[in-house]
Amino acid sequence: MAYRYLGNKSKLSNWIANEIGKILSKPSIIADPMCGTASVSESLAIYGHSIIASDALHFPTLHAKARLLHTSPPKFDNFGGYDTIIRELNSLSPIEGYFFREFGDKGSPLKRATPRLYFTAENASKIDAIREFIRSSFNDSLISELERDLLLHDLILSVNTIANIAGTYGYFRSKISDNAKAPLNLTMSDFSATPGTHSVLQGDASEILRTQEVDAVYLDPPYTKRQYAGNYHVLETIAREDEPEPQGEGGLRPWNNDASDFCYKRKAERAFRNVIEASHTRYFFISYSEDGQLSPETLNALLKDYGSVTVITQDHSRYRSNQNAKSGSILEYLYCLEVN
Repeated sequence: MAYRYLGNKSKLSNWIANEIGKILSKPSIIADPMCGTASVSESLAIYGHSIIASDALHFPTLHAKARLLHTSPPKFDNFGGYDTIIRELNSLSPIEGYFFREFGDKGSPLKRATPRLYFTAENASKIDAIREFIRSSFNDSLISELERDLLLHDLILSVNTIANIAGTYGYFRSKISDNAKAPLNLTMSDFSATPGTHSVLQGDASEILRTQEVDAVYLDPPYTKRQYAGNYHVLETIAREDEPEPQGEGGLRPWNNDASDFCYKRKAERAFRNVIEASHTRYFFISYSEDGQLSPETLNALLKDYGSVTVITQDHSRYRSNQNAKSGSILEYLYCLEVN
């Protein structure tokens, strides 16, 4: 299943966890307050660390719960098992609801003259049916909160494979692509052995870190000006189980309150300082990119205000949100700050 997210660390997570393990040789409590896909959280957990994963947005916390809080398939007692409820979700009759109206290619958006082509009508109405089934099953106490969140996680990953987008959900393609014509089909998640004690929270990174006593913090902030809240509005709506009034041609949910200061060149330095100064920890491990809002020299100098810094680099293929985006490799940085 595809995560399809800007800056996701799936291909770098083992490298990052291994480098962190060279410094934290014993199992430690590590906060990952911008967890994204939670791939690094999962790798650190597999290494034996206990993880406190969080994010300002809701949909990444679903990924974190799926990767950290399950080591085997949940029972779904009222449906005869995980495999059975997935089959039931895939066999639901479509419902022409919110997603059909606002994001399907045959919809009638409230504030747009023509349909938004994020999904085929068939897939949009299938999303509506699955959302309603999950919501009603939870409200009727047929599934637990953790089971509900896993199904929403599965739905999001399946939606990513058939969304009619070039890379992110900032806008849709002008014509329905061949991939988007495939029928929506949920599949069961796989689970890893993640020893340790883990928790998943939602909220601003600084506010979360103020309340946690941890041995280390792994920080993976946004690098560029592209805001995750705007670029992944469809997934956030699925995760929150709400129906906000879509804004503009792209149908974005209101997201200004979720904007990250790390995406602004003039605010990024202060954002780093706020997170570091809010934390109660000895070590900071920070993923960043040569394409980041702060230059390597600026970030290195900033971190040295708080302690000793070492820097490790790794070549990595660029994420391309569309065919016009830069291709080739990019230098990824892992900054290791030992706080004075």
